[in-house]
Amino acid sequence: MKLDIVHATRYHYSGPIAETVMEVRLRPMDGAGQRCLEFKLELSHGVKARSFIDGYGNHVHYFNLVRPHGNLSVTSHSVVETGIEHGPEVGEDLVQDFLRFRSPVKDVEGIRELAARHTVSDLNSPESVEAALDGLALTICREFTYDRTVTNVYSAVDEVLALRAGVCQDFAHLFIAAARAMGIPARYVSGYIHDPNEKGHNVASHAWGEAWVGGRGWIGFDATHPVRTTEHHVKLAVGRDYTDAAPTRGVYVGSATGTMAIRVKTREL
Repeated sequence: MKLDIVHATRYHYSGPIAETVMEVRLRPMDGAGQRCLEFKLELSHGVKARSFIDGYGNHVHYFNLVRPHGNLSVTSHSVVETGIEHGPEVGEDLVQDFLRFRSPVKDVEGIRELAARHTVSDLNSPESVEAALDGLALTICREFTYDRTVTNVYSAVDEVLALRAGVCQDFAHLFIAAARAMGIPARYVSGYIHDPNEKGHNVASHAWGEAWVGGRGWIGFDATHPVRTTEHHVKLAVGRDYTDAAPTRGVYVGSATGTMAIRVKTREL
């Protein structure tokens, strides 16, 4: 499947600000069943971005706008092919790093209880590991309500456990926290999910978890729906949690308040 994706982020400030410094992870990754065929990043105010690849293999663009401005737009246009044959997984010697906890993915009692409900009978058996993770994703979907109003990007798993609600980002954090408590390396994934029934529109980015299964590599589990990831999922970036893989992240200098609006459109070619 080939998908045309436009991701537009617009910032508006209540008054002029002096400077914006930003990193964006908007170029879809290559590998694991997908490849980016085309990518273009457009920034307002004539800004030109530089780029590098971070320690997780994410494509990162960064820029610094040093002049007064009251708005800013960041728009990416990608063409991605999905559903292609998986190549060899790399970085197996690093997967143990994804067993460690840090906020917002905390090692708390509620996470240990969730993990205990999905015990892996044999960590050396890919079938046993995948069956336990399928059950974990299903439990999160059934027992937590999708609600955009109760959490924010700073919410940790203990807050989500108390609210019993959240969004895809929160469900991904729950999944990877419980997987780590089960002894399974797991990481956060930011990206998109194409819904052909939505006439080419998604309201925002998406997020899910990936777990390392010995002999099979990284396998994606989308606890929001809940499904294994498919050719409809497009991976942007990976990391320990949202902080490592956020599509846009930055700071600005000024006393004005800011608002952000995001619009994502996907279209099958």
